[in-house]
Amino acid sequence: MRKLYILLIVFTVSLFIGCDENGESGYYEDKDRIYFVKDSLVCRLGEMQMDVETYTVKVPVKVLGQPLGENRMFKINVNQELTTAPGDSYTSLSTEFVVDKDSVNAYIPIELLRSRIDPMVDTVYRIVLDLEANDMFGLGVQEKLQSKVVFSNYLQEPDWWYALEFVYWGAYRPEKYQKMMEFWGGAISFEDYMNSMIKVILCGKKMYDYFKLHPEYGMEFPESAPWPYE
Repeated sequence: MRKLYILLIVFTVSLFIGCDENGESGYYEDKDRIYFVKDSLVCRLGEMQMDVETYTVKVPVKVLGQPLGENRMFKINVNQELTTAPGDSYTSLSTEFVVDKDSVNAYIPIELLRSRIDPMVDTVYRIVLDLEANDMFGLGVQEKLQSKVVFSNYLQEPDWWYALEFVYWGAYRPEKYQKMMEFWGGAISFEDYMNSMIKVILCGKKMYDYFKLHPEYGMEFPESAPWPYE
């Protein structure tokens, strides 16, 4: 029973401390604070259509405090020690971004320059961001002060590609598979290939015709591709 009383006292004191820190409204009354909503975002550029040269990832940020009737700036820093992405793979970031008036939500736009990232290299990159305090905002909980964008432009060769590589679609290139996925409506699984081989071959023929009309991409195919089902 004595232990129960002690636990109740500790709980009650914690409540009073929390109210004192957050204020009666539930917000921090000393200074609004800012934090990342997500600790990581993953972007698979290789699965996008081949003509997508840039892609903007929006890293969400939230204010722990009340919305105000004016814009407010918050500050970030790219953590160079933890960031592995080459500087030319994304657009340089400002150190300050805005929380719009009457809002507690904001985001940091990071433009990934896909055309600068080799699609044949199986490398995963990351950009790591740290929040910093400024005159407008303090910092939220420690676990929410860092966020990272993880991305790759690599598209793995599907399991079924080799079966007809020397007959129809030639040596694997990500651009070929990206164009086939565009016509197919998504990734083509091994089950798709086994259950709907004719449809996959027809999809490959569309890809073949496209690159024959666009030799600037430099895609190579078997010299005499006897495409069926035309």
